Parts: sequence; C-alpha cells; structure tokens
Amino acid sequence: MRKRSELLFGLILVPVDFLALITAFVAAYIIRVQLDGRPVAHPIAGHTYLEISLLVLPIWLLIFAFSGLYSLSNLRGRLDELGRIFVAVSGGVMTLILLDFFQKNQPLFPSKSVPIYAYGIGFVLVVLARSIVRLIQRSLFRYGVGVHQTLMIGSGDLAQRIAADMQSPRSGYQIVGVVERSSGAGKRMPGYPLYKTIAEVKAQIANGLHIDEIIQADSGFEADDILELVTFSTNHHISYRFIPNQFGLYATNAVYGTMAGMPVLEIRLTSLEGWGRIVKRAFDVIGATFGLILLSPIFLLVALAIKIADPGPIFYRHRRLSRAGSEVRVFKFRSMKQKFSTDPKYRGKSPVEIFKLLDRPELVEEFEESQKVKEDPRVSKIGNFLRRSSIDELPQLLNALKGDMSLVGPRPIVPVELERYGAQGASFLALKPGITGLWQISGRSDVSYEDRVKLDIYYVENWSLLLDIKILLKTIVAITRRSGAY
Repeated sequence: MRKRSELLFGLILVPVDFLALITAFVAAYIIRVQLDGRPVAHPIAGHTYLEISLLVLPIWLLIFAFSGLYSLSNLRGRLDELGRIFVAVSGGVMTLILLDFFQKNQPLFPSKSVPIYAYGIGFVLVVLARSIVRLIQRSLFRYGVGVHQTLMIGSGDLAQRIAADMQSPRSGYQIVGVVERSSGAGKRMPGYPLYKTIAEVKAQIANGLHIDEIIQADSGFEADDILELVTFSTNHHISYRFIPNQFGLYATNAVYGTMAGMPVLEIRLTSLEGWGRIVKRAFDVIGATFGLILLSPIFLLVALAIKIADPGPIFYRHRRLSRAGSEVRVFKFRSMKQKFSTDPKYRGKSPVEIFKLLDRPELVEEFEESQKVKEDPRVSKIGNFLRRSSIDELPQLLNALKGDMSLVGPRPIVPVELERYGAQGASFLALKPGITGLWQISGRSDVSYEDRVKLDIYYVENWSLLLDIKILLKTIVAITRRSGAY
C-alpha cells in the first residue's frame, strides 16, 4: 500500500506541474500582450501561442525529471525540493530562450519579457501546487494511507531520536517493532514490540507482520547478523537504510581514478577543495557584507543597550580554533557582567574557578560536561536576552568578512575542546568554523556533545553550497523559534 501510494503521488506531480506551467505561460501572455499597452515585437495570436506552449512544455517537464523532482524518495526535505524546483525552472526558461533564439522565422514568444514573466509565475505556482499535493499526502498519513511500516534496529541515542521524530502522524512512519539484544532496550524504546534475534523477526513476518522498511540506527548486533538482515530485506523487497558512523562517512568524498591501468580510490577529507573553496569564500564575503548592512540598525541598538544596562566594552573577543589549527579572535556582543572581568576576585579566572568561588558545584559539573551552562550567573539580563535570541553572535559577520570564519561551518571551539574530537580532530580542522551550522539547526544546547562532534564531522565531509544555503535558511527559522540556545 505504501509503495502504491508513493507511486500515485509521484505520478500526480507530473500533470500538476504541467498545469502550473501552462497557467504560468498563459498568465505571462495575458500580462504582457493584453494588459500591457506597449506593442510587442512579434504579434502572435492567443491560440497559436497556446499551441506553441503545449509543444515546448514537455521539454520543461523532462528537465524536471532530470532534476530528480519525480523521484519517489521520501528522504528529500522541503528545502531540497525547493532548490531543485528553482534549478529546474531556471534551466527550463534558459532552454526555451535558447530555442527561441534559433527560431528566426517563427519566434516562440511575442516578447522577450514573456518567458521572464512565465519564469517567476511558474516557480511560484509549481511550489504552491506541490505544497498542496504534499499537504494532501501528509493528511492521508493520519488514516494509514502511504505510511511506512518500519522496523528499527537499535535502541541507542540515534534510534531514540529517530523514533521520537516518527511519533508525529505527519511523519509518514510507524514503528512496528524494535530489534535489539542489549539489556535495557525495552526501557529505552517503550511502547514498541521488542525482538532480540533476527530469527524472531523472520518468524513474525512469516506470521503476517508487514514491514516496508528497516532502519538501522545503532545496535549490539554483530556484522554477520546485520548482513543476514540486509540479505533478508533484499530478498523480500524491503527497503533497508542505515545511519552511517563516522568511518562510513568517508566514502562520500571518494574519488575514483586509475594509475598504471589499475583502479585507484582516493579518500578526500572534504569536498571543499579547489573551486569549492573559492565559491565558499565568495559566498561568505557577499553574505557577510549584505548581513552587516541589513543588520546595522540592530548593531547600534544593542551597543546602546549594553552601555546603558552594564557599562563596559560592547564587544567580547574569544580565542577559538580555525582552519588547520590556527587561532582567531571571534567577535561577540558582550553578554557577561563586567565585574567578572574587572573585579580582582574573578579577573583572569576560568569559568570552573569562578563557579567554585560562587559555590556552585552543579555548574562546574555541567560546564565540564558540555562547555556551557544553561543558567549562567555570570550573564547579565541584557546578555541573557542576547544569547537566547542569538543576537550576541551577529558580530561574527565581521569575522566572516575578514576570513577568520565562514557563514556556515563547524562550531567554533576553544583549543581544549579539540581533545573531545579524538582521532577526528584533523577532520574538524579541515574547514573554518561557522557562525551557524548543523549543530545550530539541530537544537544546539539540546544536542549532546558527542552528537555535536558527529554533526561537525558530517558537515566537513559532506559540504556543498546547497547544504550551506539550506542551513542558513533553517537557522533563520531556528532563531525565530529561539530553540535550543543559551
């Protein structure tokens, strides 16, 4: 039922896109030819223009298909689909303009502005129409239509996070069982049938248990057991997905070639090499410049608020690690009370030493665990607001413009934190730290330190400009919701 539902909605998208695009073409014609009083370069009758549009639109739909917009994968997020739509619509318009250029005797459009109008209207209509289709599809999940019956392998932190995400009726997933042999699995994954062996799962499937998908997160099973389950899922046409560990992520940057006629595999630490680094730097300069200009009124207001609420320096510069282990001074709006910098009792002391002087042993333990504390007594009232709203980090745009940081990247850490990355320290230092990153859109303070390390390493090994854009857009949403910040 799940596969049939996905196939049906995948097929529905084709006529939906077609109707959205033909509507855009008609609207563009009406706006330019009928509503605009200016004469057109090539007068074309409405019915002739419509016939031409119907002939050329299949080319556009082919571009949509090559862009992956009709893929049945359910892993693609909304931002990813939005990016693909933008690329496909842009590519379609450029193709049609190119075809029109070579049509000397019979132009495709009455005016050069018609495809431009169709471009803007088409993008909006395709996004809107697809959003309606997805809304209908998610609404049907509540009635069990198209829901993925999922078997979870593992009961650790990753499995628990995935299970929590799947609890929403709109997720399109329903966990029908958990396979785990380690002790305490029932407490970690309450409410789900628990199987301790692969044989138990096979027996349940033989007795009628329907499974569409198996997701391996983390488990105590040996490699041979997992291989048996993969083989079983392949033979029974069950989708098998897994969350790769840090070692498995290295395959994402594998480059194949030959030497002396023999195949050679090069493992690259990150895809951010050559032109990629140039593109990212240009993106940082343009984005930081635009951000500083746009946010300059906020900079002024915050500076005045800090001076009035707690007189002292406006900015605070903290020593952090950048690319290849070089140290940089990261700008932030000062959020701590000035007395902790000037009072002889606290001046020059580490956070742990200050918490001990304040007789707060619980804060010492919290800081040593995650390098932060949620209720920091050193933070002023205005500083608490700046931190929770993430406004205190806006001056880092200066670091991005200067080249010390990037708009998007791994977390900026102090030298002592590098030890927490263990053998992955070199991977972390392959890129400049970012003002935002996967760690921020994933919950920031709500994410354990170990998961933050994994997110940083994942970003380093899977960088792309599209990923940067998606993270920036999601950061805006996260800041608006003020989730996970302190």
